[in-house]
Amino acid sequence: MYIGKINSSNLALAIKTLKKHGVIVYPTDTAYALGGIFNSRKVIKKILGIKNRQDQKFTLIASSQNQVEKFFKLNRLEKKIVKKYWPGPLSLVVSEKFAVRVPKNKIAQTLARRVGQPLIATSANLTGQPTPYNDQVVIKEFKNKKNQPDLILSAGRLKNIKTSTIIKVSEDKVKILRLGAIKF
Repeated sequence: MYIGKINSSNLALAIKTLKKHGVIVYPTDTAYALGGIFNSRKVIKKILGIKNRQDQKFTLIASSQNQVEKFFKLNRLEKKIVKKYWPGPLSLVVSEKFAVRVPKNKIAQTLARRVGQPLIATSANLTGQPTPYNDQVVIKEFKNKKNQPDLILSAGRLKNIKTSTIIKVSEDKVKILRLGAIKF
């Protein structure tokens, strides 16, 4: 497990790791995320092992609405909602397995943009543990574990912001699945 401060060479290493179907920890606008390419079985299997979890439903981050629409179809109401709330902590259910959002965090956006697809963004902790906002907590969480991320992009202490609000939209209705940072 490589731990590096955010700079151009470590960002390039993170992108290279992601493109090789590796798993990294990176900062978002809400907390530290554990992730990798969203449609890689290898990545999903590794994340489940790291988190000690079975559930294969994940939140994703994307670089833009345009990137989201390359992989998922959004209806008229979904487009209207995301235009208002993205970038920001609003996750939209786009399939049986995934909810996606565009974060305000430039590092997370850059990673998704440079990799060319959305990234898994599950909280960087063991299942059942508190959401991590401090790189030292993340490092301690994974340091002596058998299953570890390949790389941790360290940004120090993040602002303690609630996790994203998750919504599911039908043609004319919005259902809140998790109330978070956005009061919808």
